[in-house]
Amino acid sequence: MSEVRSSGPLGWISETLGGLFRNEALDPKEEVFVGVLFALLGSLARADGVVTAEEAQHGEDLIDRMQLPKIGRKLAVQSFERGRAGGLDVEGEIARFLKVFPSASTHSEQLLDALLTLAHSDGRMRIPEKSWLTRVGKSLGVDGDVMRKRIGG
Repeated sequence: MSEVRSSGPLGWISETLGGLFRNEALDPKEEVFVGVLFALLGSLARADGVVTAEEAQHGEDLIDRMQLPKIGRKLAVQSFERGRAGGLDVEGEIARFLKVFPSASTHSEQLLDALLTLAHSDGRMRIPEKSWLTRVGKSLGVDGDVMRKRIGG
């Protein structure tokens, strides 16, 4: 379940954003997207107290699919580690994201898809992960019922 093909929910991210990251530098919007995405992925991976090998591999695979240059890869890894370390201001990260990308935007949907895919990557989703995703979905403006269906419970 940890493999995501280009036709999956993250395929659109890699196909659409992959071309954006060919230059060495990221523009400010790209920096926000990558920084918030990977910080949240790290935070979610830690939500149940255990960052599994599948979750870490999912983050690495996503970096590869996005075709990030060295500076973007470094930002992604640092952001993931910052989220994984604990104490991340999740609402602050989402607020930073929403300043650049509206809640109903394609980028918000991509962010949520990436988080949901990570949550399912190790084959189980525990209550802390579900709670974390519910909170994030609410912050992104997703209806609670819709979010519960997407989480799977």
